Amino acid sequence: MPEACFLCLDSTEFMRNGDQFPNRLMAEQNAANMLANAKVQMNAENSVGFLTLGGTACTVYETLTFDVDRVMASLSNIPITGNKCHFSSGLLIASLALSHRTNPRSEKRIVAFIGSPIVETEKDLETLAKRLRKEDVAVDVVAFGVESNIPLLRTFVAKVNKNDSSRFLCVSDTDNLTSALMSDAIFLGENAFQGGESGGGGGGAAPNMGYAFGVDPNMDPELAMALRMSMEDEMQRQAAAAAATGAAPPVAAPGGQAASAVVAPAPPAMASGLSNEEDMDEDEMLRRALALSLEEAQQTAQTGTQPSGANGAGGNEDESFLKELNDAMTKKNDKDKK
Repeated sequence: MPEACFLCLDSTEFMRNGDQFPNRLMAEQNAANMLANAKVQMNAENSVGFLTLGGTACTVYETLTFDVDRVMASLSNIPITGNKCHFSSGLLIASLALSHRTNPRSEKRIVAFIGSPIVETEKDLETLAKRLRKEDVAVDVVAFGVESNIPLLRTFVAKVNKNDSSRFLCVSDTDNLTSALMSDAIFLGENAFQGGESGGGGGGAAPNMGYAFGVDPNMDPELAMALRMSMEDEMQRQAAAAAATGAAPPVAAPGGQAASAVVAPAPPAMASGLSNEEDMDEDEMLRRALALSLEEAQQTAQTGTQPSGANGAGGNEDESFLKELNDAMTKKNDKDKK
């Protein structure tokens, strides 16, 4: 079954922490690159997009696309900004984006990487879980760096879980984020082992850990090949980035695991002059986030510059898509007022 997957990536100031090598953001970029590549290679009809949760509001970098190179290029341009992780708003925007997927047969999935303290209460997360569950959106959460998040996010995943489609992965400070993800069902997919929760303090023990990537190539050769190709592509990308800066290229670890090493990108300019979000309700925050993303897309079109890996047609498609999302939110709010 094809899948439309939207990644929600933490990008707050907490991501500068060096408990993950070389820091949380770069480790997250490595893991997201691997995951996006694997998703597209597992099924030619799979699509991937992503947004960031930091800053004054969520920022949509890529709407759903089949072009994994474009996604991977945009992933390298994530800036660190803001002290608040907009967890609820990000997941709602991702859900709205998934509802506009081109293939209605595609299953909807959100993968959230959280390495900052979340501000939502247990009640807030319960309301969010009910909404996403009602919309048939599967949610995978990768938690790392903040122990206080673990019980809240574990409970959230349990409540949004439907037919064992949602998963929770907790990565400890002593475990490599990319390596832990590569041995988990979030990365390996439904053919590896069934849903629920993985990793008490790290990546957890998978049933087939005697094989590379935890997959028996005799049982599922296509999946094993896709995962191996994903790893090789990521290693080549990291080696090229390391060569460009004169650093040592990454070295593959036993079992198909890769050492994390990504070049830190220069952060793009972010929108400023925004009012305090504390007085805004959920729908207003959603509209604000969409408006910011739309404004950024329009500025990019006016200056004639685009993120690396995106062509002109792709930029126009993103701008049109963001306008559609903004219009949809406006109509929804008008309907609610009536």
